[in-house]
Amino acid sequence: AVVERAREAVLGVPSETRAANPDGTTRYMRPRPGAARMYPETDIPPIVITPERVERVRSMLPEMPDQTVRRVVSKYGINEVLAWKLVDSGYLSLFERIASRTAVAPSFIAATLTETFVSLRRDGVDVEALTDTVIEDVFTLVDRDVMAKEAVPDVFRWLAEHPGSTAEEAVEELGLRMLSREEVADRVRALVRERMDLVRRLGSRAVKPLMGEVMRELRGRAKANMIYEILREELEKVIPEEG
Repeated sequence: AVVERAREAVLGVPSETRAANPDGTTRYMRPRPGAARMYPETDIPPIVITPERVERVRSMLPEMPDQTVRRVVSKYGINEVLAWKLVDSGYLSLFERIASRTAVAPSFIAATLTETFVSLRRDGVDVEALTDTVIEDVFTLVDRDVMAKEAVPDVFRWLAEHPGSTAEEAVEELGLRMLSREEVADRVRALVRERMDLVRRLGSRAVKPLMGEVMRELRGRAKANMIYEILREELEKVIPEEG
């Protein structure tokens, strides 16, 4: 045995288990097990792996990321880049819940939960302080026309700075509650009267600069398409009179 052991040592470190001695050296205990050691566990009863069991386990497996992206693109109509951002963001489940409960455009929800939140983080906003509930509540207010989608970043910023506050409180504190159509029309009419010199000079082309002025004042408090529609109506009323 000694001779055989010496021969093995010449070939390299033998595959064996050794024990530690009190003086810091080691001693041989037994050889490492080979293929012959591979036998069924004697303390566990045999488990029959049936095709049904395999299918049941397979049905419980989560989607692979590429499968999730394809499903989200197909179901919600967002682009693949945005879908991957959602998968990587950790907000996918929240996105799907909000998209199923509101009529807000899925692309806007996805862009907010990914790109807008990234931008807010870069500005030092503690986005992680926003709970799923308060995030969903913000989109619910957009869905109910209580606030415009342009106001969403400002509302999330305020909520992150005021933990425990509600989305409704944020809208009120920031003065971002949506104006009624009549309130918007009153402001547009007033602006048209104030800028009649511009209207006389440009006629219908005055809609672009006037739209910019109204949006600067009402952004986040009225939908841009409604403002534009009212502005066109008001200009049509005064341009013939001035012509």
